[in-house]
This record gives sequence, C-alpha cells and structure tokens, in this order.
Amino acid sequence: MPAGLAPPPGPADQRAEQERSEGSPARAGLRGIVLPALVAVLVGCLFLVVQLSIVTTATPRDLPVGVVGGAEQVGRVRAEVAAAQPGALRLVELPDAAAAERAVRRDDVRGAVVLDGPAPELLTAGAHGQGVTETLTQALTPVVQRAGQQLTVTDVVPLTPQDTRGRAIDHLAFAVVLGGFLFGITSYQVAPRLSLRLRLASSALFAAAAGLTGAVVAVLAFDAVPGSAPVVGGLVTLLALAAGAVAAVCLRLLGGVGTFVATAVLLILGAATSTGSDPAEYLPAWAAPLAHVLPSGVAVQGLRDAVYFAGDGVPRAVAVLALWSVLPFAVIALVDAASRRRD
Repeated sequence: MPAGLAPPPGPADQRAEQERSEGSPARAGLRGIVLPALVAVLVGCLFLVVQLSIVTTATPRDLPVGVVGGAEQVGRVRAEVAAAQPGALRLVELPDAAAAERAVRRDDVRGAVVLDGPAPELLTAGAHGQGVTETLTQALTPVVQRAGQQLTVTDVVPLTPQDTRGRAIDHLAFAVVLGGFLFGITSYQVAPRLSLRLRLASSALFAAAAGLTGAVVAVLAFDAVPGSAPVVGGLVTLLALAAGAVAAVCLRLLGGVGTFVATAVLLILGAATSTGSDPAEYLPAWAAPLAHVLPSGVAVQGLRDAVYFAGDGVPRAVAVLALWSVLPFAVIALVDAASRRRD
C-alpha cells in the first residue's frame, strides 16, 4: 500500500466503531447509520431542487437579437414580439445584412433577422444549441407570416458534425471539474500536511495532464470540439487548476464538511449554470450571474467563444479562471501562516 493511502477497512467490528464514538452505542449508530444517509439525501435533494428550478423556468430573458430593416418594419417586429413574449427578446438594430452576419459570428447577438432583403431571413448560430434557434424561429415566424411572407432560416455558425447536439464542450468541462474535485479532495486525504509548495506542484502537474488529455481526446481523437488544440488545452488546464483549488480550500477551511461544500459549488451549482445546453439568458435571475462567475460556466463560454466565434470572450475567461486558481491557494497560505503563529 503506497504511503498516505488508507488500507482496506477490514472486517466489521462494531466495538471499534463504538470506541471511535467515545464508547457510546447511540453515537456510533448516529454516525454510522444516520449521518451517511442524511448527507446523501441532502446532496441529492439540493441537486434536484437546483436542476428543477432551472429546467422548469428555461425561457429566455433579454436575449439579444439583431434586426435589419426600415423603421416601420423594425417598429412592427418590436411591438409584436414584445406583445407575444414580454421581456424575452432584446432587439438590436443593425444597418445591413452584412453587419447582421458579423454580429452573429462575433456573438454580439444570438441571432439576427434581415427584413429588407428579397425575402426575410433569420441568421442563427447553431453553436448555441437548438433551443436558441427554436426560440427565434417560433417568435419571428408568425410576425413575418402576418406580413404575407415566409421566413428563411440560415445557420451561419453551425455545430461540428461530430457534435450535432452541442454537448461536447459541456461534457469536457464537467469531466475536468469532476477530476479537479476528486484531485482536491484526494490531495488532502492522502497528504493533509503537505507543504503548500509541493501542493502547488501537484496541482500544476494535475492541471497540465488534464489540459493535455482533454485536448487530445476532445479535439484530436473525436473531433467533437473544433478549433486549436493548444487553445482548448490551455483553457482546460486553467479550469482543472481552478476546480482543484476550490476543492482544496474547502477541505483546508472546513475539513470533512468541505467535501459537501465543494460538491455544491463545483458539481451542483457549477453544472446547472454551465450554459452547456442554453445561453445564460435562459437561466432564472438568481442563477444567471453564477454562469459568469463559477468555473464551469466561465470555461464553457470561453471554450465556445474560442472554437465557434471570434474569441472576444477568451481573455475574460482566462482572467476569471486564473483568479479561481490563485485566490484559494492564497487563502490556504494565509490560514497556514495564522495557524503556525498560534502554535
């Protein structure tokens, strides 16, 4: 058995469990029977509540949509859309069809409708998922039909053929966050008093390996995430480092309870607000800000922007993930220093 890893628990011995509970059979029963069940149910309940609160309210709010046309056309579309779905779409006037396509390709708007061409055309970005395309098609088709015309839909930023449902980036991010969570927990379990310098070296090793593996598997092996393998690998490396750092600081500050805090932050709230299925505009008001702060959502948006759009959001993703990677270890260093002074 390698040093630091606990051996198998051995045969059942209730007397040993009572000794761990200061000789109290009642406390041993509570610790061994009630506590595991209670923790598991609470974690499962939190996951269910968070997911259902998001799934059951997955409607757009202030979704930016470009519109090209004359003043009368734009005014009519704005009035009809506002009447049919109040607050759902935010129309952004654009000068011409070329500007509309650029805006969609740069992700300045989630889609754009061109009304002043030979026939009305809806420009969409399939990279955002089918939900956005369906939302825009259902909202704008009746408006165009009432004017006696038919709406043509053109996907100007389609998904890669190997990822027709647009879930590869989300799965990649979740796998890395799960790995970071397990790394942070395991690191403190097998070496709770490891020096911070060596813990940082271990974190860097894990993050580099996760970034390399993620890029090789997702980009090169399966071609499910298009774009540059070094760019994808770099963002994945930062995500892995951030997830491991969050788990580590939770364990250092809270001990065993930190496992459940890290689970709630990284695996429950992080996964629910990752924007892997729909953009942040589809999240409820309490959850939307988390998509731009928690590591999962930041990484998913950065990766999507890097591989499908113009990459304007990548610097922000790098900055936020870097903060998540540095600040937890800074907190650990401060707590360690304070503990040494007390001792």
